Amino acid sequence: MIVTTLAPPAAEPVGLAEAKEYLRIGGDGEDGLVGSLIAGARARIEALASVAMITRTLRVTMDWWPRGAIEKRTVVMPVRPADELVAVRVFNGSGVAQTVTDRFTLARGRSARLVWVGGAFPWPGQRYNGIEIDYSAGFGETPDDVAEALRLAVKRLVAHAYHKRDGETLNGPLPEDVAGLISPWRRVRL
Repeated sequence: MIVTTLAPPAAEPVGLAEAKEYLRIGGDGEDGLVGSLIAGARARIEALASVAMITRTLRVTMDWWPRGAIEKRTVVMPVRPADELVAVRVFNGSGVAQTVTDRFTLARGRSARLVWVGGAFPWPGQRYNGIEIDYSAGFGETPDDVAEALRLAVKRLVAHAYHKRDGETLNGPLPEDVAGLISPWRRVRL
């Protein structure tokens, strides 16, 4: 599965002023640095927890339906919480898209599942990138909609990166407190 953001979030889960207050920065000289640390921390936490903090539109591209999708009538979506199904397209052998959105629904909320509700099951005809699913995911449009533990994790990771001042901080090992804050949101596979 390849996930592409079609419409980016309108805001960050932690605003610049809030982050500067958390870091105890009074001036405007490091606004660019703090802003980029917020974006980097948000991206890292979203990737680790498979969530979208602020609502955005995503496209999931697959070569083929996952194993068990027909029997279970569901496909687990990679980013949650799910909000609204936009479109489901299946491409034939000539690369022409057939829109089959009406055959599916999206289980909203934390589970984020595409559910086949009826009609003939649509099989892709092309070998690669034969299926596209567009949907919106996220807690809401504003930082106040985001779970407080995730917002605090962003602030803590920003603070850690700000004080370390090296290029590997956002991509290195997570501080234990940040890992603990996002652990309830991580998907566990058995």
